[in-house]
Amino acid sequence: MTLGENIVRLRTQKNWSQGDLADALEISRQSVSKWETDASIPELDKLLKLSELFGVTLDELVHGEEVPKTETALPAAQTVPVSFAPQATPEREKRRTIAGTVLLCTGAVILVFCLLLTGNLLSGLLFASPFLICGIICFAVKRRVGLCCGWAVYLCIDLYLRFATGLSWTTIFMTHLWTAQMNYARLSIAWVQFIGMVLMILCTVRSYRTLRVSATKKEVTWLIVGWVAALVVLPLLMSYGVMPLWRDNLHNYSNFSPYFFINILYSYVRLALVNVLLVRTLAVWRVKREEKKANRNATET
Repeated sequence: MTLGENIVRLRTQKNWSQGDLADALEISRQSVSKWETDASIPELDKLLKLSELFGVTLDELVHGEEVPKTETALPAAQTVPVSFAPQATPEREKRRTIAGTVLLCTGAVILVFCLLLTGNLLSGLLFASPFLICGIICFAVKRRVGLCCGWAVYLCIDLYLRFATGLSWTTIFMTHLWTAQMNYARLSIAWVQFIGMVLMILCTVRSYRTLRVSATKKEVTWLIVGWVAALVVLPLLMSYGVMPLWRDNLHNYSNFSPYFFINILYSYVRLALVNVLLVRTLAVWRVKREEKKANRNATET
């Protein structure tokens, strides 16, 4: 049995696609395809990573020796890996430490400069917070640092725009009613907020594209409950619980009122919930798709 055939066999036992394996190794799917057809041979570091992912020794991977029974194929629901996120390496740790230090120092310089220039701590924190938060993330978070920093920057900018304009991305639903007297620049800001949110959601989905979650009855039930809460319960609670109170106290409303902060909290909680639900729903869908594909292949053979 050739090396390529061994890779195909072990990958199939894990119910992984070529794309899944490529993501785990941080290479292209075409490279995996060449290995499996024996058109090329993996480098030593990739062989070591392959043996680690498949749970076999290097000899078993290269020479095709029998894999212990504990490593053989299990039902799809048990063999699906939770995530293929790359493990931390000394080089990654070093780069993350350097990036975190640079970001923290930059944030501190901006904060001091704003304090000296304006004497206003709030304005200093406003401009320095994205750098300070991303610096802390570099030291505190081990995986998906870029994604976390992206969300931190987006939320800081979104929060600033909400305070500065009093608008959120939901204003885009009033586009057809907008007039020149209402200032098209404000509407443009709402569209920028919306596009930024969509891009961050797409980045989140892409970052978790190798996640696999077994489609158990409990998991599906929780997903249904979550989607109902995100799309029905929370909006109704906001519309019939908070909004009437806001309208009754409109004369006391300001950017620092409790209702304003409740609205922001509601928006961010709902956004986080939608992200989690979307990622896990797609993870369940991938498992179901692969199970159907495996069953179809088994039927054909």
